[in-house]
Amino acid sequence: MSRSIHLSWSFVPLVAFAQTGPGGVGTSANNILWLDANYGVTQSSGSVSAWSDRSGNANNAAYPPAIPTSLPTRVTNSVNGYPSLDFDGVDDQLWVSDHSTLDLTQWHAFIVVIADLQKNYNAWVVKGDDNSENYEMLSYSDGNIHTPTRYTDGTRTFPSSSGGQVTTTDFNIFEYSYSSSVGRDVWKNSGSSTIITDNENKTPATNNLPLYIANERSTTGREVNGDIAEVILYNAPLNSAERIVVNNYLAAKYDRSLGANDLYIQDDAANGNYDHAVAGIGRINSSNQQTDSYGSGIVRMANATGLNNTEFLLWGHDGGALGTWGVGDLPTGIQGRWQRVWRVSEVNTSGTAIDVGNVDITFDLSGLGSVMSSDLRLLVDTDNDGVFADETPISGATNPSGNNYRFSAVAALTNGVRFTLSTINLSATPLPVELIAFTAEPDGAGAVRTAWTTASEHDNAGFTVQRSKDLESWSDVAYVFGAGNSQNTLHYTATDLHPFFGTSFYRLEQTDLDGDHQLSHVVQVVLDPHTRPTLSPNPATERLVLSGIATNTSIEVYDALGQRMIVPTIRTNSGVEITTVDLAPGAYVLICSGSSVPFASNFIKE
Repeated sequence: MSRSIHLSWSFVPLVAFAQTGPGGVGTSANNILWLDANYGVTQSSGSVSAWSDRSGNANNAAYPPAIPTSLPTRVTNSVNGYPSLDFDGVDDQLWVSDHSTLDLTQWHAFIVVIADLQKNYNAWVVKGDDNSENYEMLSYSDGNIHTPTRYTDGTRTFPSSSGGQVTTTDFNIFEYSYSSSVGRDVWKNSGSSTIITDNENKTPATNNLPLYIANERSTTGREVNGDIAEVILYNAPLNSAERIVVNNYLAAKYDRSLGANDLYIQDDAANGNYDHAVAGIGRINSSNQQTDSYGSGIVRMANATGLNNTEFLLWGHDGGALGTWGVGDLPTGIQGRWQRVWRVSEVNTSGTAIDVGNVDITFDLSGLGSVMSSDLRLLVDTDNDGVFADETPISGATNPSGNNYRFSAVAALTNGVRFTLSTINLSATPLPVELIAFTAEPDGAGAVRTAWTTASEHDNAGFTVQRSKDLESWSDVAYVFGAGNSQNTLHYTATDLHPFFGTSFYRLEQTDLDGDHQLSHVVQVVLDPHTRPTLSPNPATERLVLSGIATNTSIEVYDALGQRMIVPTIRTNSGVEITTVDLAPGAYVLICSGSSVPFASNFIKE
């Protein structure tokens, strides 16, 4: 089935999944805030007006009520392919309304930031006003981190790091933990030592004020001049195993090297850049462990039978599509496997390969069409040669709940191996990706044709085609209704008759019936403003070839008396072939209409 629309007007997988906290650590009960510039950012006229909370607590950041025009911008491809929010250092800021979940007496926070300008003060995250901070992280003009807190006894401390920490050259991970029993600890990139430490043994005072992002409201000049990629907040200190997992999730995502316990190395370029949705399980000792992780991906691992002290199993994927379309490298009996592949690090804290025993691997297949447990096969590249065709598929998947499908007691995982999901029956269990193809390309001299194909659709309201000249400011150019729910392959096209000349960019926004939306990858198009349609050969005998026109162009031929002539036309890859064999010798004019670049040309029939 095809759907086509010609209007002035790209794709990550369209399926959204529920998740536990970052890296699989925590739930909405203790992960009380999670702001990710790759998720839930609402833009209006190029500015960010809202930033949705991933934690499940609806602690969404939005524009300040008093200054709704002072908004940051979203920078795509800012760090390792991921976006950030850019604050101008003048008045840009976002607020999270005061909520009981944000008033804390102990906490564990992570921020991923870079300064555009070192200044006093870049106030990255502030709960409350100056001198009454519940908790705060800001940096000085020398890059040093500053962490003031007021306590219930009326005192206030404000220790700072030394040596310069926030830089203008790299995004870095800053981690801040506090409890009255341990005191304050701040790390940069999970270093082997803290950049701030003390032992106050006091209870922080809460307040009824918002959480300010990139600003300290009560003091002017403290707006951030820099970028924030991610903010994570827990309502209690993490244990040492949980810290390691979250830091490895952030380090892989933002291409940072950790100062200690950099255990997940499959994100390195030499190992294939398995950077995405890293999660992990691990154990330092019986009091410090993380034994069940799901994270922001769709893979959950738990119940490791041999997880010993200082041992970890971490996994992340390569960003491939959740679909089988066009994927080869299949073992005998397998009809399709996902393009997306995961890779594991199974090591101890010294980086030495170990064995955590058998482990349960669960896939959340929500929104991925019909599934029969008996059709599913787990593929593990046990010989680590990058090929699945020579492997023995693992069967035995069960359906413990909902759309979760589990392979229990899997023994095949070892350090560095890859795994993915496959099916023996593409009809009953297609494992589809919503979008399996997207293209945008010049269509003649003055048009751009976009086309995309969906393998299935689930509660799909429709598609908005968007266009940009600079990858920052995007305009909606057309809306195409979706099929709602479909298990059939559907083809869509849209032609932009008024594109930008030179280089421009196209992407697609898919919107669900409940308002959730996902963005595609971006496709670059170069349209030469000097290109004009061509007509050859001239004079003609049996045929003419017209090239450089849009596919929807209407072609008409008139003789010297102005009478329209009937001539057969055939569209080919090189243009339009016009049969002239039946025309009488003489002069004619060819007119193209319906495109953005009208064209007329005289020709002679010999």
